[in-house]
Amino acid sequence: MEVDMHIHTLESDGTYTPEEIIVRAIKNRVVALAITDHDTVAGVKQGKEIAKKYGLEFIEGIEVSCNEEELEVHVLGYYLNLDDEKFLMELAELEKARDERNRRIIEKFEKLGIIIDIEELKSFAPGNIISRLHFANYLLEKGVVSTKNEAFDKYLGRNGTAYVPKENFPPERAVKMIKDNGGFVSLAHPKLITLNDEVLNKLILKLKEYGLDALEAQYSSFSKIEKQKYKRLAKKHGLLITGGSDFHGDNREGVDLGDAGLEYSQLERIKKYLNR
Repeated sequence: MEVDMHIHTLESDGTYTPEEIIVRAIKNRVVALAITDHDTVAGVKQGKEIAKKYGLEFIEGIEVSCNEEELEVHVLGYYLNLDDEKFLMELAELEKARDERNRRIIEKFEKLGIIIDIEELKSFAPGNIISRLHFANYLLEKGVVSTKNEAFDKYLGRNGTAYVPKENFPPERAVKMIKDNGGFVSLAHPKLITLNDEVLNKLILKLKEYGLDALEAQYSSFSKIEKQKYKRLAKKHGLLITGGSDFHGDNREGVDLGDAGLEYSQLERIKKYLNR
């Protein structure tokens, strides 16, 4: 009985609809899942309704993109109240900041002699969120690059010529936002934040002050040894464990639903914690 608590749909930078996600999850013997699109809950209500139809346990989720000095930090929220107007207003602010960042990226490309047609770019993003991955797909389609990796290495990554840093949105703000909503908070894929254990420990300690509940210790690309390491780290800080595939459909090769191997018993611990 596997659980997948980290999944993206075409509402952010995935390629599957909520229904396609749920059908594939059942095929992969996943018994409970969370849709965690970047900075949006646009697909969550639909996912919840479809999951109910199929008899699949569903968790209302989100992944909030944050930054901590030079670090890119992602915060996962679960069991969200989707009728919370304050929470939805915060997400609207994030969307505005993302739109402004995308406008500045397009300007940088123009200076490089590469014209990005915004309406055509939107066709690569069926949902409301245009991410750097959509820019990469656009550049690949236009023949500007040969691979998505090249798009990030040359243009969109931190050292790329069209890179624009995110507007400051500290992770403690995301944690507070989710806790104020009544949700459960986990720090996503800690290895991808930093390989410096001291920096990671300091970040966890700070976020715990704002209500951090868990660490994503079981992540699809983590080795067995890495999963054990982050489970020990969670235990050290008195945190619970979440896990997920970080499935993006065709936008992330070699990753499938249920790949993190999160046992249902871990989800039971979370539900017991929430009902304490």
